Amino acid sequence: MTSSKKSMVTAIAPFGLIAVTLVSGLAWATASTYQLAKNNVGDEYRARLDVALRRIESRVLGVMNSEATRPYTDYAHRYEAQPDVVMVDRRTLHPDRATVGLPSPLAKSDPPYHWIDLHFQIDTSGALSSPQIPDVSLAWPIDRSGFSHDAIKHANAAWDWLERNLRDADIAADIEASFARCDAATAAMADATSTPGTEQTDGAKPSGNPAVPSTLRDEQRRFLPPEECIEPVTERTNAPGDGGRNFSVFTYLGQNVDDGPVNISLGMFAPPFWLSGAPTDHPKLFFVREVYADADVYYQGFVADWERFKPVLVAEAAVLFPEADLVPVANDVLIEPSLTQVRLRQVPAVLKVAGLPGGLSATAWRTIQSQVYMSWAAAAAVLAAAAWGVWTLVALADRRMQFAYAVTHELRTPLTTFRLYSDMLSAGLVPESSKAEYLDTLNTESIRLATLVESVLEYARLENQKVKLHLESTDGPTLLKTVGEMLDSRCRENGVEPKLLNHVANGTLIRTDINLVNQIAGVLVNNAVRHARGNESALVLVELAVDSGRIHLDVADSGPGIAAADARHIFKPFRRGSDADTSARGGVGLGLALAKNWANLLGGRLELASRHHPTLDGAHFRLTIPTEPPGEV
Repeated sequence: MTSSKKSMVTAIAPFGLIAVTLVSGLAWATASTYQLAKNNVGDEYRARLDVALRRIESRVLGVMNSEATRPYTDYAHRYEAQPDVVMVDRRTLHPDRATVGLPSPLAKSDPPYHWIDLHFQIDTSGALSSPQIPDVSLAWPIDRSGFSHDAIKHANAAWDWLERNLRDADIAADIEASFARCDAATAAMADATSTPGTEQTDGAKPSGNPAVPSTLRDEQRRFLPPEECIEPVTERTNAPGDGGRNFSVFTYLGQNVDDGPVNISLGMFAPPFWLSGAPTDHPKLFFVREVYADADVYYQGFVADWERFKPVLVAEAAVLFPEADLVPVANDVLIEPSLTQVRLRQVPAVLKVAGLPGGLSATAWRTIQSQVYMSWAAAAAVLAAAAWGVWTLVALADRRMQFAYAVTHELRTPLTTFRLYSDMLSAGLVPESSKAEYLDTLNTESIRLATLVESVLEYARLENQKVKLHLESTDGPTLLKTVGEMLDSRCRENGVEPKLLNHVANGTLIRTDINLVNQIAGVLVNNAVRHARGNESALVLVELAVDSGRIHLDVADSGPGIAAADARHIFKPFRRGSDADTSARGGVGLGLALAKNWANLLGGRLELASRHHPTLDGAHFRLTIPTEPPGEV
C-alpha cells in the first residue's frame, strides 16, 4: 500500500466510524420519534372518539334520567289521587274527605321526544297497557285530540309490535343481560383507552337492591279541574284487574286502599336493548325499568324508533366526526375498540367514524416530517462539512507527498550531474577539449533547476492569490506572432513541424495580460512538442479564433493522445500521465495546473477539448479568454 493510500485509510476510518455512529443514532431517534408520534396521534384520535362516544352516551342517559323522574303513576291510564282542593258538581272536597281518579299526563299529548313511539306498563300477570292506547274495557275513554296524527300512527304500530314480541320475551332476563353487557362494554373501553381517573361505569346497575324508593309522595297534590276527576267508586268499579287491585297499586305512597298500604320501589332504567335480541328491518329500542309494589314486580318503559332516534345520536358525534354513523348490532355483540369503531355501552350499536387521512402511519409522519427533515439535513451538512475537511486534509497531504516525490525526483538528476561534473572538473579528469561540453551541460542543468524552482514558487503564489495581472492591448495577428515564434523555436529543436492558423480579423482588439497568455501557450506548446516528437509526420497545430467576444487558442499535436484514466486529473498539480518517462520527457507535473490557474486569473478557462484530435489524433487543448478582462467590459 502506498503512503497516499495509507493516509487516505487513516483519515477515512475514524470519519467512517463517526459517520456510522451519527447516522445510527439519528436513525434510532427518528424511529423512536415516529413511534411516539404514532402513539400520540392514536391516543388523540381515540380520545376524540371517546368524547364522541360520551356525547352520545350522555344524550341517552339524559333521556333515561328524565324518564326515570317520571312518576310511576303516569304509566297507568288513571291513578287515584288525593288533591288539595277539587270541585266536583260545584262542591268543594277536602283532602281528608275525598280521593279522585285522574288521567295520566301521557294520555293527553304527544310523547316528550319525537322518536318515542309509546309508553307502556306490564303488570304481574303479563298484561300490557299504555296510557296512549284506548282501552275499551274502561268506562272512561281516552281523549286523543291532543295527539298529532304521526304520534297516533307510531303509537298504534308500536302497540302491535309490543303485543307480538312480548309473547316470547323474558323481560327480567333481558334487563339483567343489558346491565351485564353495559358493564362488559365499559370494561372493554377502559382496557382500550386506559384513561386514568375517568369514571367508566355510567349506566351500570348499582350493587345490592336494584330498586330505589319512590320520592313522589306529594307530587300529585294540586288544584285539579273537575272535568278530569272521576268518583273513586266509579274508578274501582270499572278498573281492570283483581277487584281494583291493579289500579290501587298506583296511588301515591302511603295511600290506604282496600287491601291496605302498598310500598312502591322504582328500579333504574336498564340500558336499552332489542326485544328480539337483534335489530330487525325496522328496529325499535326497548327502554324498561322494574317497579316493585310490595312483592309484585311491574315493568314500565317506552319504545323508541331507531330510525328516528339514530339521527339524534349521530348529531352528537358529528361535531367531532362529520361522517360518523351508528350501526345497530345484536344485544350480545361486543367488538374490540379501534380507531374507527367502538361499541356504545348504553345502546346496542357501533359508532363508526372515518379513519385518519392516509392512515395512522401517514398522519404520524406528517406531524414530524419537518423536524425529521431538518435533523437529517443538519446531520448531512455536518457530515458533508466533516467529509470536505477530511478530504481537504487528505488531498493536501497527498499533494505534499507528490510534491516531495516529484521535486526530489527532478532535483536528483541535475544535482547528480552537477556533483559528478564538478568533481571531475576539479580533479582535472576532463580533457581540455571536453571542458566546454561539460560546462554547457552544467549550464543546461542549472537552467532546468531554475525553471523547476520558479514553477514551484509560481504555483505557491497562485495558491496564495498573490499574482497580479499586467493588462495590455493587442490584436490577434500580433498575439499569434509571439506564440508562433516560440512554436518555431521549440519545433526546430525537436524535429517537429509547426503549423499556425489565424481566424481573427485585423483590428480585433484584445486586452489581456500578454505575458500570462504566452506562458499558458508555452506550457501547451512544450507539452505538444514533447509528445509529438519522434513520431512519423510529427506536427503541432496552433489555431486562433474569436467567437462572441471570446478568444480561443487551440493547441493540438500528432502524438498518442491522452488516456481516459489520465484525462480525469490531468490538470491536478504534481500529476503526470501514466506513460510519462522522466528521463525522456521530463516535467514535475505543474505545467497544466499552473496554466489552468493562469487562465482562471484572466477570466477564462483552459480545458481538454479532445483526448484525440479528429485529424492529428493527438491531444487537443483549448484556452478561452475574454477580449476584455473582467471588470473592464
